[in-house]
Amino acid sequence: MRNMKRVHKAKIVFFAILMLALCRGAAKAQFASYSNMLNTTMVASQSLFTAQTAVNKQRESMRVAAGQSPYESTPAAQPPVRQYAITATDFRALSGPIMPDQFADSATGVTPEVREQMRAFFKQVLTAFEKDARKNNIANAFAFITSAALQLRNGKEPTNAEEDQLIAHFNNALAASPGYYTLNPRQQQMLYESLIINGGIMVFLDTEGKQLNNPPMRAQAMEMSKQVLRAYLGI
Repeated sequence: MRNMKRVHKAKIVFFAILMLALCRGAAKAQFASYSNMLNTTMVASQSLFTAQTAVNKQRESMRVAAGQSPYESTPAAQPPVRQYAITATDFRALSGPIMPDQFADSATGVTPEVREQMRAFFKQVLTAFEKDARKNNIANAFAFITSAALQLRNGKEPTNAEEDQLIAHFNNALAASPGYYTLNPRQQQMLYESLIINGGIMVFLDTEGKQLNNPPMRAQAMEMSKQVLRAYLGI
């Protein structure tokens, strides 16, 4: 899956180093703002997987009606998922970054100096991500935020193979979702940037919390990771 330009294992570590160098003082106080950013992102992406969730529930009901466990998996019950080219989830950016400004401007209870630090911080996250991952591709953005969440939950980074699987999963799910095609290019760009920024924030909070022995920061990161995994992987 070389054409997918996987989010390398080292990328999550790189984000942690980057974020420790940027906005250290500003980021520690923004727990409420970060929660709001993640909630905004989830609302924007919720409809994308609604159709697939409905299909899955229908399949479970059919298996129950047939006297099978809803969790049984057989070739007959689980037809192969259609595979789409990675270009199915590419989009054309209409402008420079959008969400660093929107997220920074929406933060409450911060000084102008902190707001500018946050704006720069979010832009650096996007720049760093795009040095390795497939730029302007929503499946890669979803894979990054879920990889970050899995790292926090499991205490280790996903392998390259696991990251490739995540990219393929999101690419196929989005390409098969009618909701995905209702997004205009600006909405696609906003969702892409929001996913990356929130993934970076999770890694920052967890890494900084460990270094400073700050349980509330780590708890915030863990709660964000749980929300991401429930919403996007159903776990």
